[in-house]
Amino acid sequence: MEIITVSSKGQVVIPEGVRKRLKIKEGTKLVLLEKEDSLLLRKEADLAKHLEQEDIKEKLGWMALAEQSL
Repeated sequence: MEIITVSSKGQVVIPEGVRKRLKIKEGTKLVLLEKEDSLLLRKEADLAKHLEQEDIKEKLGWMALAEQSL
């Protein structure tokens, strides 16, 4: 667990150890997700891969239903 502080401009610094572990470098795009009273940061590339996989799973599910109905 890390405690960080929000600056007067609303900026936060991701601690160096976390950046190294998650391979976050200058220019890495992050997506901010808000859920209830929490914030979640995900790397844009990782989120895109996750969404693609979910889309494929959904399409396969629909295809299986269509085959069953035939």
